[in-house]
Amino acid sequence: MGKVEGRIGGFISGYDVHANIANGRIAGRIGGTLLGADLDIKYSFDIGTIEGRIGGIIIGRSLYGTFGKDYVFLRLGGAIDGNDLSLRISNNEILGRCGGQIIGFDVKLAFDNGKISGRMGGDVIGFDIEGMYVDVEPIIAGLLFATAYYIYKVNHKGGQNGSSNVN
Repeated sequence: MGKVEGRIGGFISGYDVHANIANGRIAGRIGGTLLGADLDIKYSFDIGTIEGRIGGIIIGRSLYGTFGKDYVFLRLGGAIDGNDLSLRISNNEILGRCGGQIIGFDVKLAFDNGKISGRMGGDVIGFDIEGMYVDVEPIIAGLLFATAYYIYKVNHKGGQNGSSNVN
């Protein structure tokens, strides 16, 4: 059984990533006990597809698209309220984008010997990534960290950069 674990963001603002991967299935959780989402994703490198759910049956996001050992192109969420996510591997980096040209975020991760690190978003607004993967293709680790950042952004739409809107 493979696994991916790590953190996006810092100690106060950010999400943990914990996932077990076996037999074409990704199960686990991103975020914490209260704020976060369960992972229930199925994939096949042979067929080239990925689909599943992030969150619960009622409150959550669908995920579906095409998938290979060096790329992923999928839709997170629905046709109206979702975003496209595209990632590709180049040497020991995972590069890509979620969202459109103006609203969205860049993905730039480096991986080597079971460790993955990098940045989601830009140099000023974004999160650092630190994690590890065992017996898993690096593209799966990159997908999970990018998805975690996407869910963090969705769950924290009201605040910017860790600020709160407390009255």
